[in-house]
Amino acid sequence: MDEAERAQWFYDNREQVAEESAPAVLDRVVSVRVSPGDLGLLTEAASAAGMKLSAWLRKVGLEAAALAPAAPPAAVLSGEQTRQLQESVINIVELLERSGVRLDAARGHRDQSLVLKGLRHKRKKKIEAGK
Repeated sequence: MDEAERAQWFYDNREQVAEESAPAVLDRVVSVRVSPGDLGLLTEAASAAGMKLSAWLRKVGLEAAALAPAAPPAAVLSGEQTRQLQESVINIVELLERSGVRLDAARGHRDQSLVLKGLRHKRKKKIEAGK
């Protein structure tokens, strides 16, 4: 069941769910500054999950907090820096594959990062559109 189906189930069964659980009190507001490009990425991700932006941000934020290591990360990259790094990794992987080196042969595609898959897909569309 994906997030949209789950949300629909909760909506369809909202009366039963309301009787069985106490509603969460969401009375605090958190402001976050993002660039227009990052806002577009966040909005697209929330939409793809079938969620409103605030609900999606709350969900991924809580998931990240639950998985956060005790020590802070060595470096924090901006959205643009992350995209540039991912593009560089994709370029390296493509160069290696053209040279006959298969990085995913042993572990299969399912272990590959979803972010990298998405970037490769977008890049492939750009290349095909340019032809």
